[in-house]
Amino acid sequence: MIINIRAALAAGLVGGCVVLLVPGLTKANAADIAAAAPATAAQPRPGYVVFFEQGTTEVSSTAAGTIRLATRKVRANKAALVRLVGRADYAEAVKAELVRQGVQPASIVLVGRDDNSPIVRASTGVAEPASRYVLIAF
Repeated sequence: MIINIRAALAAGLVGGCVVLLVPGLTKANAADIAAAAPATAAQPRPGYVVFFEQGTTEVSSTAAGTIRLATRKVRANKAALVRLVGRADYAEAVKAELVRQGVQPASIVLVGRDDNSPIVRASTGVAEPASRYVLIAF
């Protein structure tokens, strides 16, 4: 019997592993994959989203507060690596603020994204504020 996609994903997420969905994946195969996963489920990683106003890479006071919360969590978790996911110009602005607040520059990695990965899809020609963001993850 072929396993459905939702069940395979659930088994992988609960098992703390990645499940590659291939044609012909059976329940027995999925059970084998889940059994190979770690005994404890992976804990979600903290993540913070910083938004920007249109036409500027300036960190607003609200964004600085979000970055401050992330900085505290980085220190509390003793995170060795901080990933910034977003457009390069916004990610550089967030990195500068993280460094200003005491995060070591060497621990920050920028992961570039283009405008094809918005949080909110807007109609053509509409500037959607929720699409100008950087995700801070560690």
